[in-house]
Amino acid sequence: MSSLLSPLPLSSLSGDPAGDDTRPGWGALIGAACVPAAVSYLTAVVALAMLAAAGGADTSVAGVARAGAVGWLAAHHVPLTIDGAPLGVLPLLATLLLGALVARGAAGVAIRSGIHRPADAGRVAGVIAGTHGVLGAVLALVVTPAAVTVDPAQATVGCVLVAGVAAGLGLARPCGLLPAALRRAPGWVRPGLVAGLWGLAVLLAAGLATVLIALVASAPEVAQMSGSDAGSVFGLTVLSVGYLPNAAIAGLSWLVGPGLSVGALWVSPLAVHAGPVPAVPLLAALPQGPVQPWWDVVLVVPLLVGVAVGRRCVPAEGDLPQRLRVLGVAAMVLAFSSAVLGALAGGRLGAAAFDPVDVPFGTLAVAVLATTLLGGVAATLLPSPAAGTAPSPPERPSTPEGPSTPDVSDTPDHHEPGKVDSGTSSPALPEFDSTAATVD
Repeated sequence: MSSLLSPLPLSSLSGDPAGDDTRPGWGALIGAACVPAAVSYLTAVVALAMLAAAGGADTSVAGVARAGAVGWLAAHHVPLTIDGAPLGVLPLLATLLLGALVARGAAGVAIRSGIHRPADAGRVAGVIAGTHGVLGAVLALVVTPAAVTVDPAQATVGCVLVAGVAAGLGLARPCGLLPAALRRAPGWVRPGLVAGLWGLAVLLAAGLATVLIALVASAPEVAQMSGSDAGSVFGLTVLSVGYLPNAAIAGLSWLVGPGLSVGALWVSPLAVHAGPVPAVPLLAALPQGPVQPWWDVVLVVPLLVGVAVGRRCVPAEGDLPQRLRVLGVAAMVLAFSSAVLGALAGGRLGAAAFDPVDVPFGTLAVAVLATTLLGGVAATLLPSPAAGTAPSPPERPSTPEGPSTPDVSDTPDHHEPGKVDSGTSSPALPEFDSTAATVD
Protein backbone atom coordinates (compact mmCIF):
# COMPACT_ATOMS: atom_id res chain seq x y z
CA MET A 1 0.00 0.00 0.00
CA SER A 2 2.84 2.38 0.72
CA SER A 3 4.23 1.78 -2.78
CA LEU A 4 0.86 2.63 -4.30
CA LEU A 5 0.85 5.89 -2.35
CA SER A 6 4.35 6.88 -3.42
CA PRO A 7 4.79 10.22 -5.19
CA LEU A 8 4.08 10.53 -8.88
CA PRO A 9 6.89 10.73 -11.42
CA LEU A 10 7.90 14.24 -12.34
CA SER A 11 6.70 13.78 -15.91
CA SER A 12 3.20 12.93 -14.79
CA LEU A 13 3.08 15.87 -12.41
CA SER A 14 4.17 18.29 -15.08
CA GLY A 15 1.92 16.86 -17.77
CA ASP A 16 4.81 15.93 -20.04
CA PRO A 17 3.32 13.99 -22.95
CA ALA A 18 6.40 11.85 -23.33
CA GLY A 19 4.40 8.67 -23.48
CA ASP A 20 2.05 9.78 -26.29
CA ASP A 21 4.29 8.41 -29.05
CA THR A 22 4.46 5.00 -27.38
CA ARG A 23 0.76 4.85 -26.54
CA PRO A 24 -0.57 1.45 -27.75
CA GLY A 25 -3.36 1.32 -30.29
CA TRP A 26 -6.81 -0.14 -29.73
CA GLY A 27 -5.85 -3.44 -31.36
CA ALA A 28 -2.84 -3.87 -29.12
CA LEU A 29 -4.91 -3.04 -26.06
CA ILE A 30 -7.63 -5.51 -26.98
CA GLY A 31 -5.03 -8.18 -27.65
CA ALA A 32 -3.39 -7.52 -24.28
CA ALA A 33 -6.82 -7.67 -22.60
CA CYS A 34 -7.59 -11.04 -24.21
CA VAL A 35 -4.45 -12.65 -22.80
CA PRO A 36 -5.53 -12.77 -19.11
CA ALA A 37 -9.07 -13.69 -20.20
CA ALA A 38 -7.79 -16.63 -22.26
CA VAL A 39 -5.35 -17.75 -19.56
CA SER A 40 -8.04 -17.64 -16.86
CA TYR A 41 -10.46 -19.55 -19.08
CA LEU A 42 -7.90 -22.27 -19.81
CA THR A 43 -7.10 -22.49 -16.11
CA ALA A 44 -10.78 -22.97 -15.33
CA VAL A 45 -11.02 -25.66 -18.02
CA VAL A 46 -8.05 -27.58 -16.63
CA ALA A 47 -9.23 -27.32 -13.01
CA LEU A 48 -12.77 -28.44 -13.81
CA ALA A 49 -11.47 -31.24 -16.04
CA MET A 50 -9.45 -32.57 -13.12
CA LEU A 51 -12.48 -32.39 -10.85
CA ALA A 52 -14.65 -34.09 -13.46
CA ALA A 53 -12.11 -36.88 -13.90
CA ALA A 54 -11.88 -37.39 -10.16
CA GLY A 55 -15.65 -37.53 -9.82
CA GLY A 56 -16.28 -39.66 -12.91
CA ALA A 57 -18.26 -36.95 -14.74
CA ASP A 58 -18.22 -35.99 -18.41
CA THR A 59 -14.66 -35.34 -19.59
CA SER A 60 -15.30 -34.80 -23.30
CA VAL A 61 -13.77 -31.74 -24.94
CA ALA A 62 -17.14 -30.07 -25.47
CA GLY A 63 -18.31 -30.84 -21.95
CA VAL A 64 -15.12 -29.57 -20.34
CA ALA A 65 -15.15 -26.43 -22.51
CA ARG A 66 -18.70 -25.61 -21.42
CA ALA A 67 -17.85 -26.33 -17.79
CA GLY A 68 -14.85 -24.02 -18.14
CA ALA A 69 -17.17 -21.25 -19.31
CA VAL A 70 -19.24 -21.71 -16.15
CA GLY A 71 -16.10 -21.62 -14.01
CA TRP A 72 -14.87 -18.47 -15.79
CA LEU A 73 -18.17 -16.70 -15.16
CA ALA A 74 -18.17 -17.87 -11.54
CA ALA A 75 -14.66 -16.45 -11.13
CA HIS A 76 -16.11 -13.09 -12.24
CA HIS A 77 -18.71 -13.50 -9.50
CA VAL A 78 -21.60 -13.84 -11.93
CA PRO A 79 -24.67 -15.54 -10.34
CA LEU A 80 -25.63 -18.88 -11.88
CA THR A 81 -28.78 -21.00 -12.03
CA ILE A 82 -28.12 -24.74 -12.14
CA ASP A 83 -31.12 -26.97 -12.86
CA GLY A 84 -33.41 -24.20 -11.66
CA ALA A 85 -31.56 -23.71 -8.36
CA PRO A 86 -29.81 -20.33 -7.91
CA LEU A 87 -26.14 -20.27 -6.99
CA GLY A 88 -24.98 -16.85 -5.87
CA VAL A 89 -22.48 -17.67 -3.13
CA LEU A 90 -19.36 -18.17 -5.24
CA PRO A 91 -15.74 -18.99 -4.26
CA LEU A 92 -13.80 -15.78 -3.77
CA LEU A 93 -10.44 -17.50 -4.15
CA ALA A 94 -11.08 -17.88 -7.89
CA THR A 95 -12.04 -14.19 -8.07
CA LEU A 96 -8.84 -13.18 -6.28
CA LEU A 97 -6.66 -15.29 -8.59
CA LEU A 98 -8.40 -13.91 -11.67
CA GLY A 99 -8.03 -10.36 -10.35
CA ALA A 100 -4.32 -10.87 -9.72
CA LEU A 101 -3.88 -12.16 -13.28
CA VAL A 102 -5.74 -9.19 -14.80
CA ALA A 103 -3.87 -6.70 -12.59
CA ARG A 104 -0.52 -8.15 -13.61
CA GLY A 105 -1.48 -8.01 -17.28
CA ALA A 106 -2.59 -4.38 -17.01
CA ALA A 107 0.61 -3.39 -15.23
CA GLY A 108 2.64 -5.15 -17.94
CA VAL A 109 0.84 -3.21 -20.67
CA ALA A 110 1.58 0.08 -18.88
CA ILE A 111 5.26 -0.73 -18.36
CA ARG A 112 5.88 -1.98 -21.90
CA SER A 113 4.10 0.97 -23.48
CA GLY A 114 5.60 3.64 -21.25
CA ILE A 115 2.21 4.70 -19.92
CA HIS A 116 2.54 6.74 -16.75
CA ARG A 117 -0.34 9.23 -16.65
CA PRO A 118 -3.66 8.65 -14.84
CA ALA A 119 -5.62 9.59 -17.98
CA ASP A 120 -3.94 6.76 -19.91
CA ALA A 121 -4.77 4.33 -17.10
CA GLY A 122 -8.48 4.92 -17.64
CA ARG A 123 -8.11 4.06 -21.31
CA VAL A 124 -6.28 0.80 -20.61
CA ALA A 125 -8.61 -0.27 -17.79
CA GLY A 126 -11.66 0.54 -19.92
CA VAL A 127 -10.48 -1.63 -22.79
CA ILE A 128 -9.69 -4.54 -20.46
CA ALA A 129 -13.04 -4.26 -18.68
CA GLY A 130 -14.95 -3.96 -21.95
CA THR A 131 -13.22 -7.00 -23.44
CA HIS A 132 -14.08 -9.11 -20.42
CA GLY A 133 -17.68 -7.86 -20.53
CA VAL A 134 -18.10 -8.85 -24.18
CA LEU A 135 -16.55 -12.28 -23.58
CA GLY A 136 -18.78 -12.80 -20.55
CA ALA A 137 -21.92 -12.04 -22.55
CA VAL A 138 -20.82 -14.39 -25.35
CA LEU A 139 -20.07 -17.23 -22.93
CA ALA A 140 -23.39 -16.71 -21.14
CA LEU A 141 -25.34 -16.88 -24.43
CA VAL A 142 -23.71 -19.68 -26.41
CA VAL A 143 -21.12 -21.64 -24.41
CA THR A 144 -22.62 -22.58 -21.05
CA PRO A 145 -24.25 -26.04 -20.69
CA ALA A 146 -27.99 -26.43 -21.14
CA ALA A 147 -28.50 -27.10 -17.42
CA VAL A 148 -26.84 -23.80 -16.48
CA THR A 149 -28.63 -20.49 -17.02
CA VAL A 150 -26.80 -17.19 -16.87
CA ASP A 151 -28.31 -13.75 -17.37
CA PRO A 152 -26.23 -12.09 -20.14
CA ALA A 153 -26.74 -8.64 -18.62
CA GLN A 154 -25.51 -9.82 -15.21
CA ALA A 155 -22.59 -11.58 -16.90
CA THR A 156 -21.60 -8.40 -18.71
CA VAL A 157 -21.83 -6.20 -15.63
CA GLY A 158 -20.04 -8.69 -13.37
CA CYS A 159 -17.16 -9.23 -15.79
CA VAL A 160 -16.78 -5.49 -16.41
CA LEU A 161 -16.69 -4.69 -12.69
CA VAL A 162 -14.24 -7.42 -11.68
CA ALA A 163 -11.89 -6.87 -14.61
CA GLY A 164 -12.09 -3.07 -14.33
CA VAL A 165 -11.32 -3.01 -10.62
CA ALA A 166 -8.46 -5.49 -11.03
CA ALA A 167 -7.00 -3.52 -13.95
CA GLY A 168 -7.24 -0.31 -11.94
CA LEU A 169 -5.33 -1.89 -9.07
CA GLY A 170 -2.67 -3.11 -11.47
CA LEU A 171 -2.31 0.35 -13.02
CA ALA A 172 -2.28 2.19 -9.69
CA ARG A 173 1.48 1.94 -9.23
CA PRO A 174 2.73 2.54 -12.81
CA CYS A 175 0.33 5.45 -13.40
CA GLY A 176 0.32 6.93 -9.88
CA LEU A 177 -3.46 6.77 -9.50
CA LEU A 178 -3.64 7.08 -5.72
CA PRO A 179 -1.15 9.92 -5.39
CA ALA A 180 -3.04 11.76 -8.13
CA ALA A 181 -6.34 11.19 -6.34
CA LEU A 182 -4.92 12.32 -2.99
CA ARG A 183 -3.01 15.32 -4.34
CA ARG A 184 -5.67 17.81 -3.22
CA ALA A 185 -6.79 15.85 -0.16
CA PRO A 186 -5.87 17.00 3.37
CA GLY A 187 -2.71 15.58 4.87
CA TRP A 188 -4.58 13.34 7.31
CA VAL A 189 -6.35 11.31 4.58
CA ARG A 190 -3.36 9.29 3.42
CA PRO A 191 -2.28 7.96 6.87
CA GLY A 192 -5.94 7.16 7.56
CA LEU A 193 -6.16 5.05 4.40
CA VAL A 194 -2.97 3.19 5.28
CA ALA A 195 -4.09 2.53 8.87
CA GLY A 196 -7.54 1.38 7.72
CA LEU A 197 -6.20 -1.09 5.17
CA TRP A 198 -3.73 -2.39 7.75
CA GLY A 199 -6.56 -2.91 10.24
CA LEU A 200 -8.64 -4.72 7.58
CA ALA A 201 -5.77 -7.12 6.91
CA VAL A 202 -5.45 -7.83 10.65
CA LEU A 203 -9.19 -8.47 11.02
CA LEU A 204 -9.26 -10.83 8.02
CA ALA A 205 -6.26 -12.71 9.41
CA ALA A 206 -8.08 -13.04 12.73
CA GLY A 207 -11.20 -14.31 10.95
CA LEU A 208 -9.20 -16.89 9.00
CA ALA A 209 -7.41 -18.02 12.16
CA THR A 210 -10.79 -18.47 13.86
CA VAL A 211 -12.00 -20.70 11.02
CA LEU A 212 -8.83 -22.81 11.01
CA ILE A 213 -8.98 -23.29 14.79
CA ALA A 214 -12.63 -24.36 14.52
CA LEU A 215 -11.74 -26.85 11.76
CA VAL A 216 -8.99 -28.38 13.88
CA ALA A 217 -11.37 -28.64 16.82
CA SER A 218 -13.98 -30.30 14.55
CA ALA A 219 -11.59 -32.75 12.89
CA PRO A 220 -13.95 -35.79 13.21
CA GLU A 221 -16.79 -33.88 11.51
CA VAL A 222 -14.40 -32.70 8.78
CA ALA A 223 -13.35 -36.29 8.04
CA GLN A 224 -16.99 -37.43 8.01
CA MET A 225 -18.01 -34.72 5.54
CA SER A 226 -15.06 -35.37 3.22
CA GLY A 227 -16.58 -38.53 1.75
CA SER A 228 -15.43 -42.11 1.56
CA ASP A 229 -13.68 -42.36 -1.84
CA ALA A 230 -10.63 -40.52 -3.15
CA GLY A 231 -12.58 -38.60 -5.80
CA SER A 232 -15.00 -37.16 -3.26
CA VAL A 233 -12.21 -36.23 -0.87
CA PHE A 234 -10.29 -34.46 -3.63
CA GLY A 235 -13.29 -32.58 -4.99
CA LEU A 236 -14.63 -31.47 -1.61
CA THR A 237 -11.16 -30.42 -0.47
CA VAL A 238 -10.68 -28.25 -3.57
CA LEU A 239 -14.16 -26.79 -3.05
CA SER A 240 -13.38 -25.97 0.58
CA VAL A 241 -10.09 -24.31 -0.33
CA GLY A 242 -11.88 -22.18 -2.93
CA TYR A 243 -14.29 -20.91 -0.29
CA LEU A 244 -11.62 -20.12 2.32
CA PRO A 245 -11.76 -16.34 1.66
CA ASN A 246 -15.54 -16.47 2.14
CA ALA A 247 -14.98 -18.33 5.39
CA ALA A 248 -12.43 -15.74 6.56
CA ILE A 249 -15.00 -12.96 6.03
CA ALA A 250 -17.63 -15.00 7.85
CA GLY A 251 -15.16 -15.58 10.68
CA LEU A 252 -14.56 -11.84 10.86
CA SER A 253 -18.33 -11.26 11.11
CA TRP A 254 -18.53 -13.83 13.91
CA LEU A 255 -15.68 -12.18 15.82
CA VAL A 256 -17.20 -8.71 15.58
CA GLY A 257 -20.64 -9.91 16.69
CA PRO A 258 -23.22 -9.99 13.84
CA GLY A 259 -22.35 -13.60 12.95
CA LEU A 260 -23.62 -15.38 9.84
CA SER A 261 -26.44 -17.62 8.68
CA VAL A 262 -26.79 -20.62 6.36
CA GLY A 263 -30.46 -21.15 5.77
CA ALA A 264 -32.07 -21.78 9.15
CA LEU A 265 -28.67 -21.95 10.90
CA TRP A 266 -27.56 -18.72 12.56
CA VAL A 267 -24.45 -18.39 14.72
CA SER A 268 -22.84 -15.53 16.61
CA PRO A 269 -20.80 -15.26 19.83
CA LEU A 270 -24.02 -14.45 21.69
CA ALA A 271 -26.52 -16.99 20.30
CA VAL A 272 -26.79 -20.10 18.13
CA HIS A 273 -29.86 -21.22 16.19
CA ALA A 274 -29.17 -24.76 14.94
CA GLY A 275 -30.01 -25.90 11.42
CA PRO A 276 -28.82 -28.19 8.62
CA VAL A 277 -25.70 -27.38 6.61
CA PRO A 278 -24.40 -28.78 3.29
CA ALA A 279 -21.99 -31.70 3.50
CA VAL A 280 -18.90 -29.61 2.79
CA PRO A 281 -15.86 -30.10 5.07
CA LEU A 282 -15.35 -26.36 5.46
CA LEU A 283 -18.79 -25.98 7.04
CA ALA A 284 -17.83 -28.33 9.86
CA ALA A 285 -16.39 -25.20 11.51
CA LEU A 286 -19.92 -23.90 12.12
CA PRO A 287 -20.96 -24.53 15.74
CA GLN A 288 -24.19 -26.44 16.23
CA GLY A 289 -24.22 -26.69 20.00
CA PRO A 290 -25.10 -24.15 22.68
CA VAL A 291 -23.17 -20.95 23.26
CA GLN A 292 -19.98 -21.53 25.20
CA PRO A 293 -19.18 -19.19 28.13
CA TRP A 294 -15.80 -18.20 26.71
CA TRP A 295 -17.26 -17.00 23.40
CA ASP A 296 -17.84 -13.55 24.89
CA VAL A 297 -14.08 -13.13 25.07
CA VAL A 298 -13.79 -13.06 21.27
CA LEU A 299 -15.60 -9.71 21.23
CA VAL A 300 -12.41 -8.23 22.67
CA VAL A 301 -10.51 -9.03 19.46
CA PRO A 302 -12.05 -6.26 17.30
CA LEU A 303 -11.58 -3.82 20.19
CA LEU A 304 -7.88 -4.73 20.34
CA VAL A 305 -7.62 -4.22 16.59
CA GLY A 306 -9.23 -0.81 17.07
CA VAL A 307 -6.65 -0.02 19.75
CA ALA A 308 -3.85 -1.07 17.37
CA VAL A 309 -5.28 1.13 14.61
CA GLY A 310 -5.51 4.01 17.08
CA ARG A 311 -1.88 3.56 18.09
CA ARG A 312 -0.89 3.75 14.43
CA CYS A 313 -2.70 7.09 14.25
CA VAL A 314 -0.85 8.55 17.28
CA PRO A 315 2.45 9.23 15.48
CA ALA A 316 0.57 11.31 12.89
CA GLU A 317 1.79 14.87 12.79
CA GLY A 318 -0.50 17.49 14.22
CA ASP A 319 -2.59 17.97 17.30
CA LEU A 320 -5.23 15.72 18.80
CA PRO A 321 -8.08 16.78 16.45
CA GLN A 322 -5.96 15.90 13.44
CA ARG A 323 -5.09 12.48 14.88
CA LEU A 324 -8.79 11.88 15.46
CA ARG A 325 -9.45 12.76 11.82
CA VAL A 326 -6.88 10.16 10.80
CA LEU A 327 -8.65 7.64 13.01
CA GLY A 328 -12.01 8.59 11.48
CA VAL A 329 -10.71 7.92 7.96
CA ALA A 330 -9.28 4.57 9.07
CA ALA A 331 -12.57 3.57 10.71
CA MET A 332 -14.55 4.51 7.59
CA VAL A 333 -12.19 2.50 5.38
CA LEU A 334 -12.57 -0.50 7.68
CA ALA A 335 -16.37 -0.23 7.80
CA PHE A 336 -16.82 0.25 4.05
CA SER A 337 -14.41 -2.58 3.16
CA SER A 338 -16.13 -4.93 5.62
CA ALA A 339 -19.52 -4.14 4.10
CA VAL A 340 -18.28 -4.85 0.56
CA LEU A 341 -16.59 -8.09 1.59
CA GLY A 342 -19.65 -9.20 3.55
CA ALA A 343 -21.87 -8.64 0.52
CA LEU A 344 -19.49 -10.63 -1.71
CA ALA A 345 -19.11 -13.53 0.74
CA GLY A 346 -22.80 -14.52 0.78
CA GLY A 347 -25.51 -15.24 -1.76
CA ARG A 348 -28.22 -17.65 -2.84
CA LEU A 349 -27.65 -21.38 -2.37
CA GLY A 350 -30.43 -23.38 -3.96
CA ALA A 351 -34.02 -22.98 -2.86
CA ALA A 352 -34.11 -25.38 0.10
CA ALA A 353 -33.00 -25.32 3.71
CA PHE A 354 -29.51 -23.99 2.87
CA ASP A 355 -30.71 -20.78 1.22
CA PRO A 356 -29.43 -18.11 1.63
CA VAL A 357 -25.89 -17.86 2.93
CA ASP A 358 -25.90 -14.46 4.56
CA VAL A 359 -23.22 -12.29 6.14
CA PRO A 360 -25.16 -9.23 7.37
CA PHE A 361 -22.89 -6.65 5.78
CA GLY A 362 -24.84 -3.63 7.06
CA THR A 363 -24.69 -4.73 10.68
CA LEU A 364 -21.09 -5.82 10.15
CA ALA A 365 -20.10 -2.36 8.92
CA VAL A 366 -21.73 -0.67 11.91
CA ALA A 367 -20.08 -3.07 14.37
CA VAL A 368 -16.64 -2.65 12.79
CA LEU A 369 -17.03 1.13 12.80
CA ALA A 370 -18.09 1.17 16.47
CA THR A 371 -15.33 -1.13 17.73
CA THR A 372 -12.65 0.66 15.73
CA LEU A 373 -13.69 4.08 17.00
CA LEU A 374 -14.11 2.86 20.58
CA GLY A 375 -10.70 1.19 20.79
CA GLY A 376 -9.01 3.75 18.56
CA VAL A 377 -10.19 6.81 20.49
CA ALA A 378 -9.07 5.25 23.76
CA ALA A 379 -5.63 4.53 22.28
CA THR A 380 -5.37 7.96 20.66
CA LEU A 381 -6.20 9.85 23.83
CA LEU A 382 -3.62 7.96 25.86
CA PRO A 383 -0.14 9.46 25.67
CA SER A 384 2.35 7.47 23.68
CA PRO A 385 5.33 6.02 25.55
CA ALA A 386 7.71 8.33 23.69
CA ALA A 387 5.63 11.46 24.32
CA GLY A 388 4.63 10.63 27.88
CA THR A 389 8.12 10.11 29.23
CA ALA A 390 9.85 13.34 30.27
CA PRO A 391 13.55 13.54 29.44
CA SER A 392 15.71 12.89 32.46
CA PRO A 393 18.16 15.65 33.50
CA PRO A 394 21.75 15.04 32.51
CA GLU A 395 23.79 13.37 35.20
CA ARG A 396 26.64 15.36 36.74
CA PRO A 397 30.01 13.69 36.23
CA SER A 398 31.15 11.85 39.28
CA THR A 399 34.36 13.00 40.96
CA PRO A 400 36.91 10.69 42.49
CA GLU A 401 36.85 10.27 46.17
CA GLY A 402 38.99 12.75 48.01
CA PRO A 403 38.82 16.00 49.90
CA SER A 404 35.78 17.89 48.72
CA THR A 405 36.04 21.49 47.60
CA PRO A 406 33.77 23.73 49.60
CA ASP A 407 31.08 25.61 47.76
CA VAL A 408 31.93 29.25 47.15
CA SER A 409 28.43 30.26 48.07
CA ASP A 410 28.93 28.78 51.52
CA THR A 411 32.07 30.89 52.21
CA PRO A 412 31.34 33.97 54.27
CA ASP A 413 31.79 37.17 52.32
CA HIS A 414 34.01 39.23 54.73
CA HIS A 415 37.26 39.63 52.84
CA GLU A 416 39.38 42.61 53.67
CA PRO A 417 41.63 44.17 51.10
CA GLY A 418 45.21 43.08 51.36
CA LYS A 419 44.43 40.31 53.81
CA VAL A 420 44.25 36.62 53.11
CA ASP A 421 41.14 34.98 54.30
CA SER A 422 42.05 32.44 56.88
CA GLY A 423 38.87 30.56 56.40
CA THR A 424 39.78 29.64 52.89
CA SER A 425 41.54 26.34 52.77
CA SER A 426 44.17 25.60 50.18
CA PRO A 427 45.64 22.30 49.17
CA ALA A 428 48.25 21.22 51.67
CA LEU A 429 51.76 21.05 50.27
CA PRO A 430 53.76 17.95 51.03
CA GLU A 431 56.37 18.44 53.72
CA PHE A 432 59.95 18.53 52.56
CA ASP A 433 62.16 15.97 54.31
CA SER A 434 65.54 17.58 54.70
CA THR A 435 67.19 14.33 55.76
CA ALA A 436 66.14 12.67 52.54
CA ALA A 437 67.81 15.44 50.53
CA THR A 438 71.19 15.24 52.40
CA VAL A 439 73.97 13.88 50.23
CA ASP A 440 76.13 11.35 51.93
